[in-house]
Amino acid sequence: MPKRDEAEVANATTEPHLHVVADYAALSHLAADIVTRVVNENPGGAITLPTGETPRGMYEELARRIERGDLDFSSIHFFCMDEYLGKGIDDKASLAAWLDDVFLTPANLHGANIHFVPSEDKNPAQAAAAYDARIAELGGLKLAVLGLGRNGHIAFNEPGSAIDSRTRVVDLTDESRDQNASYYEEGEIIPDQAITIGVGTILDSDLIVLIVSGANKSAILKAVLEGPISEEVPGSFLQTVGDRLIVIADIAAAAELS
Repeated sequence: MPKRDEAEVANATTEPHLHVVADYAALSHLAADIVTRVVNENPGGAITLPTGETPRGMYEELARRIERGDLDFSSIHFFCMDEYLGKGIDDKASLAAWLDDVFLTPANLHGANIHFVPSEDKNPAQAAAAYDARIAELGGLKLAVLGLGRNGHIAFNEPGSAIDSRTRVVDLTDESRDQNASYYEEGEIIPDQAITIGVGTILDSDLIVLIVSGANKSAILKAVLEGPISEEVPGSFLQTVGDRLIVIADIAAAAELS
């Protein structure tokens, strides 16, 4: 896959699509609409969707549509976006278990087309590269829906991640670990490493949707969309994809955008 360099960034001529919506419910519904459209238009294609509280409403709406028969996910290759190293779906604090509880089981989605991050593999670096290669074999991602970390991370691509990084093992910042502490029992050790789909893999997607909710994300959203493009704010690399980016933010999250 091609690397993005400074010249390509400088020559970007198109702008992302920004939707500022009234509230979280509207954000969730619009995100679900976009996922539905992409799934319907790309049978057999590959997509990746995030975990975390921001996409929960989107997943609930998608599950309702699947249950009603209005949406068929069965032929889509669903790639999980990230996972704590050494954790799997049988661990209740894993991202896979969260996804299974919130979306996969309610939507009755299980089987070969659900691709879990190989976080328990004995050779995680090699397994991560194979995971990325499988996405490429399927023609790349038709859609990547992203949340936004308070330090500007997308997926688990922490500050310092390169624009052309691929699926790999990463070290987690204390900030990201603290942000996810609510999923762990008191005294339980929060993992300090993860496997994540890379920035470059995300940027190569046919369509990228960034969903951001709440006033506590307003400053970082401004940095991502209007600040310098920098490894220190990995989300800022989204500025390089032009109109392949759709940003959905509620009023609170968009409050600082110019």
